[in-house]
Amino acid sequence: MVKNVQRVALALALAAVTPYVVLKLLWLAGSHVGMRPGTGTGDMHTTRMVVGNVVTLGLQALAVALAFALASTRGRRVPPWLILLIAGGATGLLAPIAVGLPLGTLIQTAVDGTVSSGNEGNLEGWVFALVYGGFGILALALAALLVMHVIERWGWLLLDAPRPPRQWWARLAGVAVLPFGLAMCYWGLAGPGEHGPAGMDAVAQRAVLLATGLLTLIGVTAPHLAGRGPFSPAVRWALTWTGCATAALQGPAQLLLANAGRPAVLVVALGLLATPAACVYGFAGLHQHLSTPARVVDQEVRVTSTMTRTS
Repeated sequence: MVKNVQRVALALALAAVTPYVVLKLLWLAGSHVGMRPGTGTGDMHTTRMVVGNVVTLGLQALAVALAFALASTRGRRVPPWLILLIAGGATGLLAPIAVGLPLGTLIQTAVDGTVSSGNEGNLEGWVFALVYGGFGILALALAALLVMHVIERWGWLLLDAPRPPRQWWARLAGVAVLPFGLAMCYWGLAGPGEHGPAGMDAVAQRAVLLATGLLTLIGVTAPHLAGRGPFSPAVRWALTWTGCATAALQGPAQLLLANAGRPAVLVVALGLLATPAACVYGFAGLHQHLSTPARVVDQEVRVTSTMTRTS
């Protein structure tokens, strides 16, 4: 059963990236497919856009490599730090799209009757739908593969919920992430205006900003809910992981993808603060969980007992 799910998820991941890769290759070859006539198609051949297209193709290649590794039994040989690095990057970049885009697209279609890229109006609506729809599918496929891999390889670590870091500097890092999350929520609801992410005016794009903010805030607060609320420890780990990865990656993403390459000063400041703070907060909590001998022994005993009862 698990193998069948892994095969389906891998096929979905490959299907999701294929149109995006083909489109990028066509643009690099000089094609204007998907570009609206008379909307600055020459910008696609600037150094900034060419480098951006090459980098995003590289990221797609990493996503495909991650999908194959997670779907294969050989994936257990991949060092944990490499899984953490690549999967964390994929989570941070794709989670807000998977969470915010579907609802945002429905609302924008109902209100405007079309799906577009907001002020970045040089792209046809179908390109926006194809690219970001593919990102959403890729996010779901990678999430399914990652969950199965983590449960199979480190499932015993998920029996206890994440706890807030004990170190004062790690707790301070968690607080430092909050302004980024709050700002993204505000820009998602009220619009980016002059000080937010430029070119993110469309309803679907603002929904992604709102999802970024909510995921960030939930990720920071989830460790403080241990022992409270209806969520299982595994769900709290998923929320913490997703929120910290989102806060760490969306700041740099907003800087690199800024409209016309000129990010607003406030976006730069919040991103530069949130990225290291989210990394410190997340890694401190994970290290604390892994380095508690009593908890590790208790988890091993509980897993052994569970396996004995079910056998």
